[in-house]
This record gives sequence, C-alpha cells and structure tokens, in this order.
Amino acid sequence: MDEYCGFQEIKCDDPRLNDFYGNLSENIFNCLQNEYVLIYDAYGNAKDFYRWDGSAYIPVGYKTIKNEYTGIIKPRNPQQRLAIELLYNDAVTVKILSGCFGSGKDYLMASAALDLVLQGKYDKIMWVRNNGEVKNSKPLGFLPGDAFDKLLPFAMPLADHLGGKDGLVALIDSDKIEVEHLGFIRGRDIKHTIIMCSEAENMTKEHVQLLLGRVGEDSALWLNGDYKQTDHKTFAENNGLMTAVDRLKGHNRFGYVKLLKTERSETAAMADLLD
Repeated sequence: MDEYCGFQEIKCDDPRLNDFYGNLSENIFNCLQNEYVLIYDAYGNAKDFYRWDGSAYIPVGYKTIKNEYTGIIKPRNPQQRLAIELLYNDAVTVKILSGCFGSGKDYLMASAALDLVLQGKYDKIMWVRNNGEVKNSKPLGFLPGDAFDKLLPFAMPLADHLGGKDGLVALIDSDKIEVEHLGFIRGRDIKHTIIMCSEAENMTKEHVQLLLGRVGEDSALWLNGDYKQTDHKTFAENNGLMTAVDRLKGHNRFGYVKLLKTERSETAAMADLLD
C-alpha cells in the first residue's frame, strides 16, 4: 500500500484528466477529504493544484506568508505551496507537516502561525515540546533557572525564525507566545490559540491524544516532525505522529502534507548522503 502523503501527483498523460477537468465535482482520483492533487506538465513542472473538499476539487492559489518578524515567505516547491494553503485553511483545525530536515516544517508553521496571531485570528501560539534530547547524546543534567529557562533550549527552533532569543522573549512578554512543557498541559482547556508542537515524532499516540483533548474553543493543533528522527525506542514503536496521520486522514477537520525536499541549503541536503 502506498504511503499517504496528503497529496497525489498526476502526470499530464493520465487518461483521467479529461474527465477531471470536465467535472470537478466528481472524485476522479478517489481523494480523501482535504487531500491535494498536483498535476504535472510534460516537463515535470507542477502546473495545477487542487484540493478535494468533500464535494469538489477546489483550485489552490499561490499564497505567501508575511509578517514583521519573518518578512515575505514564498513557497519554494509544490509541496510548500500546499502546506501554506493548509496552514491558512480555517476549516481544518488539526494540521500536520512532516518531512526531512530543512524542508520548512517549523519555518512555515511558525511564520504562518505568527501571521495569524498578529492578524488577531488567534490570541497566541502555545509552543509545546516533549523535551527529549537527541539519541546517543549525553544528557546535560540539571538545568538552572525557572521553568522558562529550562524550556528555552527546546524553544530555539521557534526562536530561529523570530529573530533569535530576543525576538522570542519579546513575543512572550507581549503574550503572543507561551512556551509550555508537554507534561504540564493535562487538564488544560486552551482557547483561541494555535497549539504548535515541533519534533512531534518524539511523541506517543497517548501524547497526541492528550494534545487533541486540550483543543478548546477557536483553537487549532499544529504538529510537525520527521519519522526518521525519533530519538527513543518508545517513539519508534508507538509513534504518535504516524498514528495521527493514519487515523485522522479523511476527517473534514484534518489536513496533512509531507514535504519532500530540503530547502535549508545545499550543504544540509548532503545529510541524506550518509544514509
């Protein structure tokens, strides 16, 4: 069975295309709800973008992300274009991006989430991490300071896209961002907030269930991760990110896009050569 990526890639010589363009209300490609279709021309370029909304294929326009911290962000590849459309889809309240290192998971999510907060569509971003350290690295041991000081090293992937530590602290001081540990959210009723969890490959099914259960009025849950980067045997055997995609795909409130290409740098892309 083919892996579900949140989209299908269709070549220009596919015999179904005539029927597709002639009747967008028919589910020609048997898509699940909120699944995308990429249609490629004879040169291998993605030329048409659609999303099955449950009753018709809806064209996906070209959208950029813009805010005062990250500037203007344009999609660099077809999957990033789909991801940006997903992040701005108000009807989808549970959104997952997966992909390799440097594919833009945190970059796109953090930038879009901040844009939506600054627009007033949400009150804040709650950044949640399960603070596991990289496998086979030596633990640092006790970290000094209060809860924020201890969580700050795990929030740096967010700070990287907000002008560094000072940008992150400024947004925390203005109540636009809250940094929270996964272990402290049981019992919370989180309203008007984007609950954003990075490195979610290091979560079990029960962890993701816990997060889903915290989503209150006018809130959304955004998760991202890379299945290849699990840092403990527990998460390899009980992977919450993979389970969520498998169990939630096709739900009208769920959307998913797998990002396929490293865009960080040519050097970062070399990491795959070590596999």
